Amino acid sequence: MIEGLLPNYLFNSSQIQELDFSSNQFHGSIPSLGNMKSLKFLHLGYNNLSSTTDLNLQNFRSLVNCTELEILYLNSNQLAGELPSSIGNLSVHLQEFCIDGNHLTKEFPDVLDRFQNLTALSIHENRFTGKFPSTVGRVHWLRRLQAHGNNFYGEIPDSFGNLTQLYHLTMGFNEFSGRFPSSIGNSKQLKVLGLASNSLSGNIPEEIFRLPNLRDVRLAKNQLNGSLSSLVGRLKQLELLDVSDNQLSGSIPTAIGGCSSLDALKMARNNLSGQIPSQIGDLSALRSLDLSWNNLSGSIPVELGDLQILQSLNLSFNHLEGQVPGNGAFVNLTWDKLQGNNELCMIDAKAARKLGISTCEAMTKKKSNQHHLLAVLIPVSISIVLACCILCFTWIIIQKKRKIKERESSFPPPLIRGLPKKVSYDELHRATDGFAQENLIGKGGFGSVYKAVFMWRNDGSCICRAVKVIDLEQSKASRSFNMECKALKFIRHRNLVKVITSCSSIDNTGHEFKALVMEYMPKGNLEKWLYPEDVERDGSSLSLMQRLNVAIDVASAMDYLHHDCNPPVVHCDLKPGNVLLDDNMVAHVGDFGLARFLHQIQQETGHSTIGLQGSIGYIPPEYGMGSRASPSGDVYSFGILLLEMLVLKKPTDQMFEEGLNLRIFVSALDNGGHKVLDIADPRLFANNETSNSTGSDVSSSSFLASPDNLSLGGSTNPRNSWLMRCEECVAALIRLGLSCAAPSAKDRPSMREALARLREIKRGFPAQLKPPDHA
Repeated sequence: MIEGLLPNYLFNSSQIQELDFSSNQFHGSIPSLGNMKSLKFLHLGYNNLSSTTDLNLQNFRSLVNCTELEILYLNSNQLAGELPSSIGNLSVHLQEFCIDGNHLTKEFPDVLDRFQNLTALSIHENRFTGKFPSTVGRVHWLRRLQAHGNNFYGEIPDSFGNLTQLYHLTMGFNEFSGRFPSSIGNSKQLKVLGLASNSLSGNIPEEIFRLPNLRDVRLAKNQLNGSLSSLVGRLKQLELLDVSDNQLSGSIPTAIGGCSSLDALKMARNNLSGQIPSQIGDLSALRSLDLSWNNLSGSIPVELGDLQILQSLNLSFNHLEGQVPGNGAFVNLTWDKLQGNNELCMIDAKAARKLGISTCEAMTKKKSNQHHLLAVLIPVSISIVLACCILCFTWIIIQKKRKIKERESSFPPPLIRGLPKKVSYDELHRATDGFAQENLIGKGGFGSVYKAVFMWRNDGSCICRAVKVIDLEQSKASRSFNMECKALKFIRHRNLVKVITSCSSIDNTGHEFKALVMEYMPKGNLEKWLYPEDVERDGSSLSLMQRLNVAIDVASAMDYLHHDCNPPVVHCDLKPGNVLLDDNMVAHVGDFGLARFLHQIQQETGHSTIGLQGSIGYIPPEYGMGSRASPSGDVYSFGILLLEMLVLKKPTDQMFEEGLNLRIFVSALDNGGHKVLDIADPRLFANNETSNSTGSDVSSSSFLASPDNLSLGGSTNPRNSWLMRCEECVAALIRLGLSCAAPSAKDRPSMREALARLREIKRGFPAQLKPPDHA
């Protein structure tokens, strides 16, 4: 991997045809390419190259002179600003144009019809806005179009129907509206169709189900309605169908059994009704089935239990009844996958208790008793209901009048448990003194954190909170906010930063505003305690016992996320800056902006979508090679954090160059015979007093040259015995840190194993970690 600026001298040759500087650490701007007349292939992706609107104009002006250019990759950099319309003057031979994963804004120039040889256009994960260029329909040889993760709006142009060679189309996570374009059905080669997370409405056109090669259909989180066409059974190669979070109605077509290659069927959170078709049992390749939150009724087909490789099944919150199959995927089913279906039962009493449902015998008795009581209860119930209605109506009127008076007499509402369920921008603005600089606690990747003081109107008392204001100008910041809200909705643990509420509103300038209101941590973050000189502290530092307790707190939080949280969560950004300390020096893990749900990661196809997100130095090596995010990646980050706490060197220190990193540095010193005291932070072994009974300095190499020197005058010195205990403890922690930060994921322990080893280390040194008084 090469760092620094791109070498300008390589961009002046008129003979070079190919240049590949991808996947390095080049930064700065793109050099002028005006002299490279013969250049056909240029790959500058996966670097840190930057630009502005003016630099973009200069860059593409110079690229115009590369008249033979066929392949242009500028993806995964830090390019920003507007894309100039002069891209329309690029080489007419251009075949692939990839600028995805940048920060480009405003409208995408409507000049695509110039590039008649274009086969691939990748502009996803930027901040383009406006309507999508209609001239795309004139690029007849276009085969791959990726535009997801932008802010395009309006209708999808009907001109897409002219792209007969198109096989990959992803335009999800935008703001497209209007009816689903049936013209896409003209693209007979189409294999991947991704339009999720937009505002498309109307029926799913039947033309889509006539595409013979379709394999991946993602239409979730739109406003699609109507019923699913029975033509879906024609899609013999279909592997994924996700129409969740729409307004689909009608029954699930029995023809779905014809999709013989189907791996995942997701239809949750719609208005589907009728019975679950038994033909789903013909889908022998099915691994995931989610029909939750619909209006399905009838019994569960016994054929579902015959699906041999079905791993994920969710039928919750429907109106299903009757006996639950006891084989296949139902053997390991948990109660939450069937909850909300009160008429289900099982013959096996033990299995019924596990799933939280009744036995079929008890259900039969209950229905019989209900039948006998019905004749008596009906007339009595009618009388009671009428009386209750009158009482309830009277009570509702009284309560409404009382609430109106309370709202008029108390604004804002008193904070009974910290904050109200909803908080406005104006309240946050007042609580932070207009987001004043003196209330700024710190800055992160996607926003700034302020100290906020909320006043109780009734008695004048106040409560402190931390407010994380999301910087929506940054790429993916809004998505980070949404992910953090989703993640924190499911997790509860004493060592995780508690989020009180959120705010999604408009600020006083009319711009979008998003913020999280969190528990305030008076002691700041771990990084400021490890490096007190950075914040001009008074010289105080964390003792060995405190650092061990912090490590246990962090490991407890990560163990909960990986093993006890439902669904499991991968944090993806564990570092000292995201570990916060409360008044009692208890550590809390925060910042879930990059967190991922494990089941979502496992359902992704292809390479990882998380890429190298995270903080440099704490990212596990396998992420750089395209591996998906995983709990073992968090274990690696924890190992680096633990080593940093002990040796007090940041993984981004200037000394770590040319392949050297913190783990290799510590491992090399350890294998080279260096003592722990030569590696570790000397403050770990310092007493509250500056010298021991002999006047020797704790960090003196002569005093601690060997274990034999730890006794003076033939008698055991309590101070020296304490130092030996400390050294053994730090050595054990360093070995654990190296194990967690192993280069290969399979060689790392789980977070639960790491936590157990930390607790064992602490149990082995119950009292010796506190320096003894001088003899």
